[in-house]
Amino acid sequence: MVQHQNPEFVVLPRWWADEKEINKRIGNIEINALLCYRNVTRATDTRTFLATFIPFAGVINSAPIILFEKNNNYRIQCCLLANLNSYILDFVTKRKIGNVNLNFFIVEQLPVLPPDHYEGKCPWDKKCSLEEWISERVLKLTCTSNDMIPLAEAAGFKPKVWKWKPDERAELMAQLDAAYFILYGIKRDDVEYILSTFSKTTEIEQDLFDGLSTTNRILKYYDEYIS
Repeated sequence: MVQHQNPEFVVLPRWWADEKEINKRIGNIEINALLCYRNVTRATDTRTFLATFIPFAGVINSAPIILFEKNNNYRIQCCLLANLNSYILDFVTKRKIGNVNLNFFIVEQLPVLPPDHYEGKCPWDKKCSLEEWISERVLKLTCTSNDMIPLAEAAGFKPKVWKWKPDERAELMAQLDAAYFILYGIKRDDVEYILSTFSKTTEIEQDLFDGLSTTNRILKYYDEYIS
């Protein structure tokens, strides 16, 4: 926890790659952060699909990266990251994967929302666009250290480093999951069932300020957004 709250803390890699070789592989694309996911899953993990932004660096094949065309800005990339990490998409992923390897051909089959789905006003918050509503929460969850400042600058996020607060993070993640259940048109009874298929979502989280389970926290925002 102390390390998470220290913006100067950084994980040093065991192996290093030549920056020139990385740039050669990437091509003529300006990159402030890489969106990657873990392609080795485990039955003991709560989620199957684990995606994140990482600083620009060389990675091995166990962390496949998703590259974007120049016209896809970082706010839209944040929306994709939120989609990939949502419970609703993970529910589908669990039924697509046949072993421990989350290969690209499986990822390409997943029902990911297209970029134009985020155009227009947010259905439950007319003061901002859907893209802005989702990306702002993703950036608060992601830009918690100094090595993510390039992403914050590219996305126009301020402050550039957001403080790591466990209770706030639980709320932000619940808000995003509730939002994607709505965007996929999932009914409330089905939301409860889908969440029940994941481990630990019904356990009461006593360490957080409201003492709610993950399921109840998501349902609380789901009811709020559809009302």
